[in-house]
Amino acid sequence: MMDEKLIGLVGWQVENLVARSDDVYIDPILPIGEGARVLLEEVENTSRDLQCEAALLFLPRELARQESLWQSLGYQARTIASLSVRAWQEAAAESMPAESSLLFKQLRKDRVLRPV
Repeated sequence: MMDEKLIGLVGWQVENLVARSDDVYIDPILPIGEGARVLLEEVENTSRDLQCEAALLFLPRELARQESLWQSLGYQARTIASLSVRAWQEAAAESMPAESSLLFKQLRKDRVLRPV
């Protein structure tokens, strides 16, 4: 929410220390950059509270084409194979909708190697 108004929706889940967002809707009346920033900051902050190591963002290709926007928010376009951690690759392979683009952001520098 921004100024007590609903600005959009994000469908996301956390599993195995990976946040996965696969439904992103931003009210078209708002500037997409501001809406995306507010929504994703909330998802990321809550994901960090849950000890997540990484955020995977699955976007329709037309939305993912706004590369400078996503880069300004710390996300990088990736392929599943380019993710450096096996658990992240598995999470992406399980969750990635057909015809979507994968964007990645590391939320923690330190990995969780023992159960939390």
